[in-house]
Amino acid sequence: MNLAIVHYHLNRGGVARVIESQLRALDAAAPAGEFRRVAIFYGGRREGFNAKLPEQLRSIRLVFEELPDLDYDAVRLIRSASCGGLADSLAAALSRLDFSPATTIVHVHNHSVGKNVELPTALTSLAEQGYRLLLQIHDFAEDWRPDNFRRFFQPEADESFPGLSHGAIYPQAPHIHYAVLNNRDLGILREAGVAAGRTHFLPNPALGDDGQPPQAEARRRLAAEFGVEPDQRFVLYPVRCIRRKNVGEALLYSRLAPAGTVVGLTLPPLNPAETPFYVAWKAAAAELNLPCRFEVGAPGALTFPECLAAADLMLSTSVAEGFGMVFLEAWLTGNALIGRDLPEITADFTRAGLRLDLLRSQLLVPLDWVGRDAIGDAMAELYLQTLAAYGRSAPADLAAQIREKTQAEYVDFGDLDESMQRQLLEAACETAENRSRLLAANPGVEQALRMGGKEAAERIRTNRMIVEDSFSLAPSGERLLAIYRRLAATVPEADKIGPAERPQRILDRFLDLKRFRMIRS
Repeated sequence: MNLAIVHYHLNRGGVARVIESQLRALDAAAPAGEFRRVAIFYGGRREGFNAKLPEQLRSIRLVFEELPDLDYDAVRLIRSASCGGLADSLAAALSRLDFSPATTIVHVHNHSVGKNVELPTALTSLAEQGYRLLLQIHDFAEDWRPDNFRRFFQPEADESFPGLSHGAIYPQAPHIHYAVLNNRDLGILREAGVAAGRTHFLPNPALGDDGQPPQAEARRRLAAEFGVEPDQRFVLYPVRCIRRKNVGEALLYSRLAPAGTVVGLTLPPLNPAETPFYVAWKAAAAELNLPCRFEVGAPGALTFPECLAAADLMLSTSVAEGFGMVFLEAWLTGNALIGRDLPEITADFTRAGLRLDLLRSQLLVPLDWVGRDAIGDAMAELYLQTLAAYGRSAPADLAAQIREKTQAEYVDFGDLDESMQRQLLEAACETAENRSRLLAANPGVEQALRMGGKEAAERIRTNRMIVEDSFSLAPSGERLLAIYRRLAATVPEADKIGPAERPQRILDRFLDLKRFRMIRS
């Protein structure tokens, strides 16, 4: 079989990294010649992608096909003259390579995220021609991306794109299969009407980093660049500081940590819309004299392997992830992981045996430090705005749902917006008694922050073995190969192509108030 991989771009990180690791995994797992010819179709951007990958693959002959129509709508240099432009471009490129429908699997990444609104229609066209499709979803437009979601239904001014139905974003047929990163998303797609036999659990391969220098060397660099002395404890949050990464909570951890602890955050945001929040958190850390260091992994500072080597612990406070690679890769770098648990994501990892009991699904703070009414009013206002952005009205029991979230003595820090989080942070810094109250409300946090020695070493060793056994390149390659073989065995049935029957269930799940976070609105 031939394999055509489709993504908008190959810029460094994110999905491009997954594509590279999947190719390495497939190269190791597939018998020589089973997937001899592989082409990556992308929109043209390729910054930081591994140029040596084709020569590093053992049995795969890899080529790159640049299709400008495939890039994000916001950056495309060539605009299609009609709705069929991208479909024609893809079909022509496949034909040019002699990738026929009978001999080709088309593996598409993030087709439904709303970055290129013609892509679902183009893929349906390929399915009508008999191509077998594997549509791998990393992120949903329904998951707090209302601008992306609305674009599917808003015709262009020139009527080149007439808009889609919600179900048409998720085409269905026996030869169209879906892959997702976790069992949460597997359940969501099945609720939306995707047949169980056409949905697959495909977690990202966890690679770790083999290029870490000795810790003593990395600590010397950390001391020289950021004034963190070798006898201080360094807790690393490997993060690009966007809002959903919950930066304020990382600062709160620096207040709760034992004396002599420094929390380091690696990278600033790239999106200008995120920058004001980041600047405000840097200012708060300075004003409150918190033991934090920002941009420790930025250009000109420590390399990422140096950051990992310098760490005594790793921290994550993110309130939302599509996969949550840090939950796996921390252990491969020789670090224990503390901070916020995301059970809907980590359930797959703990089911495999991973011990993540140093993490907490909530960080409780006294509700009276902000005020019950203030929290409830702000939550209602922002939630209603989010619903409206998706074209939905408020549920009849919204007031009761919000009362339930704010009726206790404590509230989850992750449920607050940045201004409220700043208030909580200031209160935590006012007195030693306030700090003690927070630690009492969150048993286990202080112990996690002190994790080290023999206990940490044993935990790291055990978890590393589990990650290597279940989520490294070898098992990932076997999973991917099994999915490709199953899809290759299907008989294309063009007359059975249709939309998902219950796509509104996807919105139902992601817009549930239980998942709502004001810092994502």
